[in-house]
Amino acid sequence: MSLRIISGVTGAVFAATVLLLNKEFLFLINFLVALIALVSMVEIFNALGMAKLNYITVSTVIFVTILPITGYGIIWETFLYFYTILILGIAIFNSQFKMQNIALVYMLAVIITVSLNKIIEIRFLDEKLGGFYALLALGTAWTSDTGAYFCGKFWGQKKLCPEISPKKTIEGVIGGVFVCALSLILMGFIFNDLVFYNKYNINYILLVFMGITGSLISALGDLCFSAIKRSCHIKDFGNVIPGHGGILDRFDSAIFVVPYVYLFLKMFPII
Repeated sequence: MSLRIISGVTGAVFAATVLLLNKEFLFLINFLVALIALVSMVEIFNALGMAKLNYITVSTVIFVTILPITGYGIIWETFLYFYTILILGIAIFNSQFKMQNIALVYMLAVIITVSLNKIIEIRFLDEKLGGFYALLALGTAWTSDTGAYFCGKFWGQKKLCPEISPKKTIEGVIGGVFVCALSLILMGFIFNDLVFYNKYNINYILLVFMGITGSLISALGDLCFSAIKRSCHIKDFGNVIPGHGGILDRFDSAIFVVPYVYLFLKMFPII
């Protein structure tokens, strides 16, 4: 547990630093998102037993790193088109790979790339508050995970989906919702009083609602990737982060939550 806490706190501090310094190191976030997407897909290939270099692995690695670097536009659209054609061609004419594995790789490559790219897009929602918004998005996913883990560990009794994830409990999900909402309120107070040069009128009701709904979406995302791990007969996607597993183990819920927070902020400005 100590390793999990240390690596979690270290990662949170690093993420906060990068996001809040986005004006000084604008391209750093793009590079890190591309790197996270790349490592996530490598972990998927390892889980599926497809780690050898071939048309699928090489093209996928190139594809998932393009969007965070170039953004939406003709370059990414071109890569998406030809990547789709290539994957479909391999699925039809190459019997070396299972059809379901190829479909899973394609689906995850698109979902992971588009979802994580929303971190970059959230940054541009507001020139002054973009870093804070992106931190809220990641904070929604990570505080939900943390709250669910500890509440489930100490008070969990009723299993949520034992056939998919035996350790996840209903009490853990409720605890994750509570911790997430409380954390977002705390983040709002801290940044409004200590970080921002000018105080803003934060709508804490909307912030809490975003935290509650986002936490439930986080739990769903966690379960979806747990189902993938279970089908691959693995416990974690990797061991890059001590106490957490792989990069994808840390960002699985964020892949679901970040696009939701992006849409929420577009429709309901909290400031």
